[in-house]
Amino acid sequence: MVANANIDDPSRFNHRAETVNGIKMHFVDEGKGPLVILLHGFPFLWYLWRHQIKALAAAGYRVVAPDQRGYGQTDAPRDILAYDMTRVVGDVVGLMKVLGEKSAVLVGQDWGTAVAYFSALMRPDLFRGIFMMCSPPDAWTPVRPSQARANAPQFANLEFYQEYLGRPTTPADIMKRLRDFLSGIFYSTSGSCADEERWEWVWEKGTSFWETFTIPKTLPSYMSQQALDYYVSEFSRSGIEPPINWYRAIEADWDARAYLDGAISRLPASFLTGERDPSLRVLRGIDRQGPAFRSLKVNFPNLKDVIKLPGVGHTPPEEKPEEVNAAILKFLKGL
Repeated sequence: MVANANIDDPSRFNHRAETVNGIKMHFVDEGKGPLVILLHGFPFLWYLWRHQIKALAAAGYRVVAPDQRGYGQTDAPRDILAYDMTRVVGDVVGLMKVLGEKSAVLVGQDWGTAVAYFSALMRPDLFRGIFMMCSPPDAWTPVRPSQARANAPQFANLEFYQEYLGRPTTPADIMKRLRDFLSGIFYSTSGSCADEERWEWVWEKGTSFWETFTIPKTLPSYMSQQALDYYVSEFSRSGIEPPINWYRAIEADWDARAYLDGAISRLPASFLTGERDPSLRVLRGIDRQGPAFRSLKVNFPNLKDVIKLPGVGHTPPEEKPEEVNAAILKFLKGL
């Protein structure tokens, strides 16, 4: 492969579309060898992994990166309940069946980490390992997520980003300024922005959502105009509401997962995060993801590594692709 020869051009990749778990799923399929499935988060696409796809395929793996349900060129069911974890894990299982594969390693970022985690809990027979990024997975607890926030005095007079995303008016609000939203979130969650420009996942009531992140005058060095244009074009066509439905399904999903209380995954696992990832940041006295991060070894007794990349934010696959590729390959070769 010519090093980074216009890696931002989506036409350089082998695209497929198949019926998976009752929906049409779009995915990129490259290479031959043991299967590795790359699962993106919000607000990304298969395209998040463009630097990893070619590198892992060249190293002797079959690499598949789907647009998860509701994203890009994959179908977007209207029912919010269609986005709970049982259905999303079903997409992974169905994708493997379509591919004719009986075993895979899952690599996830953000929501993709949650999908990898619950896939490992629900169908451990299908997976050889999971490599997670950015958002440490939350184990099921007997307290409903919304109730946990209501019971926490720190959340008084504060607004949580998931509450904003759950409002009926939010999709239209974002779509009116889609390019600003995407460029601002990409920049303000990255390691490239100044401390005072970082995204805030919780804010004082009365503050506009648009004040919680910074829209950059110029794109960070890791993101080209072509890359941003592709994200904008895909979300312009498919809309932002279906991806937001993943958040709206959280409460119903909690109801459906009570059987996982106390479950752990004994699959080999690794976790990678950026040291400047704002989602791990303590804000207004709230350590939102700290407990899950500190519980990684409990939830994954066969945890191999916890990797922190200096100067990196919430999108390591794009911000530091060579380091991420090396970490994934080390994990794969150790299985």
